[in-house]
Amino acid sequence: MAEWYVYLIIGIVVLIVLGLMFYASRYRKFDTSFYVIHFRGGKVIRAGQGGKAVVLPLIDEIRTIPVTTQSTFLEAKEKVVSREFQEISVTAFVFWRVVDPEVAFARVVWDQSSPAYVENIIKNATESIIRTVTANMQLEKIIRDRQAIIESVVKELHTLTRDWGLIIESVEIREIEIIDPKLKENVSAIMKIEQEKLARLKKADMEETTKLRDLEVQRKVEMERQGVQLDIETKQKDREIKIQELEKKRTEVEAKTYQTKVEIEANAEKYRKIASEVDVEAEKIRRMAAAKQFELESRAKGEAAMILEARKAEAEGILARIQALAKADSRFFQEMIIARLPEIYQNLEIDKMIITGSKEDAFSTIANSIAPFLQIIPELAEKSKLAEQKKK
Repeated sequence: MAEWYVYLIIGIVVLIVLGLMFYASRYRKFDTSFYVIHFRGGKVIRAGQGGKAVVLPLIDEIRTIPVTTQSTFLEAKEKVVSREFQEISVTAFVFWRVVDPEVAFARVVWDQSSPAYVENIIKNATESIIRTVTANMQLEKIIRDRQAIIESVVKELHTLTRDWGLIIESVEIREIEIIDPKLKENVSAIMKIEQEKLARLKKADMEETTKLRDLEVQRKVEMERQGVQLDIETKQKDREIKIQELEKKRTEVEAKTYQTKVEIEANAEKYRKIASEVDVEAEKIRRMAAAKQFELESRAKGEAAMILEARKAEAEGILARIQALAKADSRFFQEMIIARLPEIYQNLEIDKMIITGSKEDAFSTIANSIAPFLQIIPELAEKSKLAEQKKK
């Protein structure tokens, strides 16, 4: 019973290992440089760049289409002749790339074991185009002008593959070889002679170019020298012109300065004359003022003397009158006061006057009022006498 369990476990382990081995053997992984189409039972279950898949036997199939640039090598030898019917061999590369994988898968065969594999078709088509192109060209042109062959091949291949979902990027001819040894030797000799001739021509061209370059350099140097000389002369002329302009400006400034000086001197002379005239006029005015002042002073002195004399006379009259009054009796003085009362009354501004007494002695009342004044008259007369004695 225990042995049966052991065999069962071993069998399960073996089955698991076999399953893993089977899975590992059928597992496929693709990078992005390939467009992968996975078929199962004749139907597409997945299509895209890169990825991974488990391919089941009998029912699954994988087709890969490269999407990067591919190169196809070809060597066209058979029946490749020139217009002169000289056999040649052309070795070339064709560079092409798939741009639409689905169209490319539908239009061309991608099975490398098939004679109709797309690379075989491109190779055969290119060889056929090369034969057609070289048959219409001279041998010398074939050897020398490879670009003409390349352009013709690219043009024809574009026309051929435009519906295949791919493009021809370029065609490069690596070598063109003449099959006949003698012809190859003659052509090589001719090409050698031509190359030597071409080398001599190139050498002559180089020498001529060198001479022309030297002449051009000399011409440029001479032009630069003349240009420098011209610049120097121009700058010198400009400097002379500037000096002349500065000299002219200096002369103008001096003339203007001299004119200004003359005007200032003329104005100064004019102002001196005016000042002199003003001084004369001022002196005249001062003299007139002095004369007027003297006249006024003289007049004032005369008037003052006259006033003084008048005042003296008046004072003397008053003094005489006072003396006379002093000698007169009081009755006479009272009569004189009474006689001058109307004049005194006229010169007085009396706001209110109250006189008491009867109407018969009204004047006696007034006389009694001024009696004290009359009492000082003898004193005034005495003082006037003393003054006269001092004068004498």
